[in-house]
Amino acid sequence: MTTVAGTGSRGTAYPHIVEQLRTDRGTLGSYVSDASIFRRIPEAVFEPRSLDEVRDALALAREKGWPVTVRGGGTSVAGNAIGEGLVIDTSRHFNQVLAIDAEARTARIQPGVLCDALRAAAAPHGLTYGPDPSTHSRCTVGGMIANNACGSHSLAWGTAAANVVELTVLRADGALVTLGKGGTSDPDLDAELLRLRDDNLALLRTGLSRFPRQVSGYGLHHLLPEHGFDTAKAFAGSEGTLGIIVEALVRLVPVPGATALAVLAFPEVFDAAAAAPLSRRPGVTTSEGMGGDLLDTLRTSQGPAAGDLLPGGAGDPRPAGGWLYCETTGETAEEARARAEELRAEFSSHPEHRTVDAVVVDDPDEMRQLWRIREAAAGLVTRLPDGGAAWPSWEDSAVPPERLADYLRDLYRLLDEHGLRGIPFGHFGEGCVHIRISFDLGSDAGLRTFRSFMEEAAETVARHGGSLSGEHGDGRARSELLPRMYSPAMLRAFAHVKSIFDPSGTLNPGVLVDPDPVDRGIRPAPGQRHREFVPLHALSRDRGSVVDAVNRCVGVGLCRSDDGAMCPSFQITRDEVHSTRGRARILSELFRGELYPEGTGSEEVKDALDLCLSCRACASECPVNVDMATYKAEFLHQHHKTRRRPMAHYSMGWLPLTSRLLHAVPGAARLVNAALAIKPVEKAAMKLGGVDPSRSMVRFSRRSFQSRAKSTGRQRSERPSRGRVVLWPDSFTNHLDSDIAAAAHAVLAALGYEVVVPGGFVCCGLTWHSTGQLTMAQRVIGRTLGVLEHHLDGTTPVVVLEPSCAAMLADEAPELLPADPRTARLAAQVVTLGDVVAQHTDDADWPFAELEIPALSQVHCHERSRRGHGGTEAVLARLGVAEAQVETGCCGLAGNWGFEPGHADLSRELGERELLPRIRELDGAAAVLADGYSCRTQIREGLAGSEHEGRQGLHLAQLLHKALRA
Repeated sequence: MTTVAGTGSRGTAYPHIVEQLRTDRGTLGSYVSDASIFRRIPEAVFEPRSLDEVRDALALAREKGWPVTVRGGGTSVAGNAIGEGLVIDTSRHFNQVLAIDAEARTARIQPGVLCDALRAAAAPHGLTYGPDPSTHSRCTVGGMIANNACGSHSLAWGTAAANVVELTVLRADGALVTLGKGGTSDPDLDAELLRLRDDNLALLRTGLSRFPRQVSGYGLHHLLPEHGFDTAKAFAGSEGTLGIIVEALVRLVPVPGATALAVLAFPEVFDAAAAAPLSRRPGVTTSEGMGGDLLDTLRTSQGPAAGDLLPGGAGDPRPAGGWLYCETTGETAEEARARAEELRAEFSSHPEHRTVDAVVVDDPDEMRQLWRIREAAAGLVTRLPDGGAAWPSWEDSAVPPERLADYLRDLYRLLDEHGLRGIPFGHFGEGCVHIRISFDLGSDAGLRTFRSFMEEAAETVARHGGSLSGEHGDGRARSELLPRMYSPAMLRAFAHVKSIFDPSGTLNPGVLVDPDPVDRGIRPAPGQRHREFVPLHALSRDRGSVVDAVNRCVGVGLCRSDDGAMCPSFQITRDEVHSTRGRARILSELFRGELYPEGTGSEEVKDALDLCLSCRACASECPVNVDMATYKAEFLHQHHKTRRRPMAHYSMGWLPLTSRLLHAVPGAARLVNAALAIKPVEKAAMKLGGVDPSRSMVRFSRRSFQSRAKSTGRQRSERPSRGRVVLWPDSFTNHLDSDIAAAAHAVLAALGYEVVVPGGFVCCGLTWHSTGQLTMAQRVIGRTLGVLEHHLDGTTPVVVLEPSCAAMLADEAPELLPADPRTARLAAQVVTLGDVVAQHTDDADWPFAELEIPALSQVHCHERSRRGHGGTEAVLARLGVAEAQVETGCCGLAGNWGFEPGHADLSRELGERELLPRIRELDGAAAVLADGYSCRTQIREGLAGSEHEGRQGLHLAQLLHKALRA
């Protein structure tokens, strides 16, 4: 760990804390921002495990004169979770559910517990935690309380403040105090708070809590006598400026007996907003709104069929431009559905707010699919339908629900006046609007427009009786604008409560009181491109700019979730540096050149990227399609221009060429395999090649598939010809696993295809790409295009058996050689074996017998990223194979990555997440399907030496070959 000036352990009473401080530049770079537009470089990051460690870290900060910011999941969109002093991250270790009291319906928790983890702990008791923001899979409950978050079900269960019973808090001076209804554990603190309240009774009663989503400022109305002098609720929403939450007692609510969902479609988003207040009624727990431009953005990100489940969402032009998601509850499914149907019927004939379409669903899977469209909004809307960037800051405004439609019209008018665009969505039933806006934050003129818009928007929301913030806090985004909303007297009351709790101003300075300017320290502001380099990839979605590509990451943090495949290294390490977001932040700082003045020569940046497996989960699962594998390849290309590459880049990166040379010499593969069977020889070869010696060395097929195909000639079926296909001889099935290619050859011939196997050296360039040898990758792809040129007619299927090679040819080759039209033709012709065979599942002369077996599929991470498994699913169903899939994505080997020194242990841990345990649980008849060479290798090594050693991964080609009728 690298320390920075001033963090040495000598001369301090807290050496045990100093030793745990993370002050290396990689860590600091990953924590410069949250989900906001702001950046602050911290002095140090601390990840506590206990109350005592938090207390001592706070004392150390006082000793060094550092301000202190507490951070949970880092999903704050207002800049609440960043700071220039000590950042205390509770999410990694200080994150336990301490107790569930089912009878009292409460949970006692540490602040870093994830929202979903709390809900999972409460579920066996028939209870849940009510607030559920769209980031529920990765945000912490402590952070939710600090920002007074809520989510879509706030109609029923309110904000985080409404669900707080008691808080244990460290004040800035280290004093521990308990806050709750009726006062605190400190009589002196009670006296000061009572004096503040009693001096401002009329002000607090008339100026605060005028509608449910008035979250801006401090919640001092909870101190009023009619609210029971509830100091815990008053503390909620203080954004880390009053104290550090070290324990919380929160309210739990019963899980509804049944739910249904009515999605109501209106002509425009304004119509949905106007109708939303009418949907507020008993038994309706959500009234979520979104506009048609969000659907456009979803389709830009995920394809033209995305969002087709939305009523009124199809057609050109589509009939709907705004939607309300109204979830209903009941003791029975019939009661819940009846309430949803009542909404549909009422609005289908409403004289003023008539729908153009609607759907009611009560199937959990269908409801989940519809909700995913809305929940993806927080990340999706950072990109406009044309690919342009959109940013938060006017992210979270709210008005009384009956004023929402008029406010939205004024907001759009204001956008037009400033030449800006945005995509609204939010909690329409409570008058809360989320919107990301096309600010030009990279120029001085754009920053002037940004400030002007923010000031006028604050005046607009105040004119409608609204709040700058409706659930995420004011942070650095809006605190400066509080005078546009509140009177001087109210601002003095806010300053007073800050001085009571934190007279030294240590805690999260710049927020709420003595605020930072809204345009100070903006991450994408001028200066961010100081060290931008010209990428070899076209980066066509990002106008050829690697900075624009990295700026896709707005920080919503889905890569920190355990749901899905992203991000595997974070899911094991729980380290922000090893999340997709952390790496994006580090790259952003690299381009700025302040934290990493050596630019692409930075070892800290290289180390941060080292555990990226290049699995491409982020390219598909990230709402804005951050593609860290490509950014890593570009960085490695630049980094190694003037530095020696590790040997693994040569031994693994050049494996396609060395394999071909080996098979060019008759008998050489057999001799090499015999030599590598001798353990000392194998380990010596691996050491020489820079490969982790705990792995096993690859073995070569006795003959290449190309040689085998050449000796048998073109196979023609006795069936009428279905035309010609090109069977791509990728390096893995050509040289290392040629039986798979031979099986595919036989399967395609049995279907009636004329199968052509290209001769000579053809390669997609994958191994050079993944090791950042991009110039060589371009050369290899260019040579391959020359060999294939007479097959590139735009129609002949090119069947690629290795999923990573299919992704390389379809996605990366056109980006690496954008000026060569042949790459686009080849990309359009690339298909999987599953795609080809799936075209014949209804054929009367289907040549395969039904297998009637279960199977576990390890879908290759690149195939999953390309959503390319559909053909295989259809084929397996036709074969009578009951397929289950590994849900966690990458197997953990990830091509050359798992063979590189220092990666083996993490690679094995990734395999043990789900893949290997599920294989061990299979019965004897079940098949294990793994089309990827890496996946099959991980399975073989993971089961070696165990009772399951005989169970190996099969390619779809092998399963189909087995099923061929004689």
